[in-house]
Amino acid sequence: MDDIEATIIQNKHIVSNYYTLKLRLSKSMGRVLPGQFVMLKIPGNEVFLRRPFSIYAYSNNTLTLMYRVVGKGTEILSKCPKNERTLVLGPLGNAFHIRKTDKYIVVAGGIGIAGVHTLIKRLGKKASIFYGCTNKEELSLINDMLHLNPMVSTLDGSCGFEGNVIALLGGYIESTKGEDRQIFVCGPAGMVRNLQKLIEKDRTPCQALVEERMACGLGLCFGCVIKTIDEKEPYKRACKEGPVFDLWEILL
Repeated sequence: MDDIEATIIQNKHIVSNYYTLKLRLSKSMGRVLPGQFVMLKIPGNEVFLRRPFSIYAYSNNTLTLMYRVVGKGTEILSKCPKNERTLVLGPLGNAFHIRKTDKYIVVAGGIGIAGVHTLIKRLGKKASIFYGCTNKEELSLINDMLHLNPMVSTLDGSCGFEGNVIALLGGYIESTKGEDRQIFVCGPAGMVRNLQKLIEKDRTPCQALVEERMACGLGLCFGCVIKTIDEKEPYKRACKEGPVFDLWEILL
């Protein structure tokens, strides 16, 4: 983990308020694992605190982030031009742990796809992918994984299953009972809660990448705590003990 100078080489609008940002780093980040993140300095002087972003892709000192414009920081970032310089701190956080099993299931909602993108690339055709979004236009966020035949849901029914992605997953799980599997999930808290309810009876092994606001990314400020079942130390830091947690150890 190190603070690295970076130069924007591409800041591309995908659809709606979603973008991909490519940065050329001045030196290597070292080994990057699925589920880890970086803290990015927003160029300029308007925003003081850095923003956390999942590592969407990393290769040959080129870091790619996918982000959604949700506030002042990401609004400024969306307008940053090519060759703008900034700083990247990373890689940070704990990664997904992949165990040997019959089936891997990756579930993502909206911008949550950014958190599991490197994991999907690692698992390849071994993974069954479930992706939920608002409408068919947002399916462009998963264009690079269409060859893996993801199962998709849209809230407006414009493509794939009409409804939320957990309802879609429920039908699949019911039809594949008896398989030994591991689930990975990243998305809105409500979606993760619904997944927990869906698989609670069988307590299917599942890891969740939680999305929390972060101030430092180093575990110093305790601004990103999440409650767990640990009676001695119930509050864990998403940036330090996470952002990947065992689904059955967190209280949503």
